[in-house]
Amino acid sequence: MFTREDIRNYHCPRWKEWPGIELYMDQVISLIEESVSLFYEDLPAKSVTSTMINNYVKQKIIVPSKNKKYHREHLAYLYVLFLLKPVLSLTDIGNGISFMQNNQTNEESYDLFCDELEAALAMAFDEKEQPTRRKPQDIIQTIALAFAYTLLARYYIFSEKETSTAEETK
Repeated sequence: MFTREDIRNYHCPRWKEWPGIELYMDQVISLIEESVSLFYEDLPAKSVTSTMINNYVKQKIIVPSKNKKYHREHLAYLYVLFLLKPVLSLTDIGNGISFMQNNQTNEESYDLFCDELEAALAMAFDEKEQPTRRKPQDIIQTIALAFAYTLLARYYIFSEKETSTAEETK
């Protein structure tokens, strides 16, 4: 299991930090797994598989590879997907990514996600804000907040999708 220090030291790979060369599936899996493993190390199943990635392509959540080679855009999508899949549905993640792409470049959207994730992790794991001894109500409150913020994220994504759809029909 990760420690507070692990989280404080975690760095989201920014757009330009992903390789700028074409990669094969096994290289993609290795890179994504290395980048998200901190958050999955206590789970028994492998966090990233080629089957999962192929399913995301079939579901049109990510664009297909070209000649079985993947680019920086694929890495960024997959990184976000593998971090958010325990929290949001694939549909919500895909809609959120689409919304972000309509308002900024892929690089800007992705780097903003990384900035916000690091800030959220720092805030959540700030030792000054967290009690040394946790009471049952602290755990319950954290779970309730996680649920509420997940709903809020889904609401934002749905609201933006509805707004975009309404504007397209005009």
